[in-house]
Amino acid sequence: MGASVQSNTVRLFTPREANAMLPALRPLLMELADRHAEREQLEELLIEVEQDAKSRESMRDRIELEVRLDENLAELKQLFEALARHGVEVKDPAIGLIDFHAQRGAELVYLCYKLGEPKVTHWHPLDDGYSGRKTLESEPEMLKI
Repeated sequence: MGASVQSNTVRLFTPREANAMLPALRPLLMELADRHAEREQLEELLIEVEQDAKSRESMRDRIELEVRLDENLAELKQLFEALARHGVEVKDPAIGLIDFHAQRGAELVYLCYKLGEPKVTHWHPLDDGYSGRKTLESEPEMLKI
C-alpha cells in the first residue's frame, strides 16, 4: 500500500487505502447511525413532553430528556471527531455515508462509501453529492494507484 498524499492538511486516499480503512470505520459508522437515530427519537419525545408541560412529572421528564440529549450530543461529537481523525468526511450520519478525498488526474474528488456496501466502489466530484456517484470501474486510472 502506497503512502497517502497530504495536500493542505487534506489527506488523499487511493481506493485501496480507503478500503483498507473500512474495518476500522464500520463500527464507528454503525455507532454514529445508532446515536443519530436515538437523537431523533429523543427530540420527538421532548416535543411531546413540552406539549404536555402542565404537570411536575412532565417537567421531570423534560429535564431527563434534555440530559439524555446532551449526553447524546457529546457522543455524536466524539464519533464525528474520531471519523475526522481518520481523514473522512461524514455526509449523512443516518445512513453511514462518508467521503474520502482522492485525486482523479489533476482533479480533487471524493471516493464515496455507504455503510453496508462491501467496499468503496464509487466516486464523485466535490460539488456533486450522493446522486452524482459514478462507479470506480468507469475510472481505471483511479484504480491503478
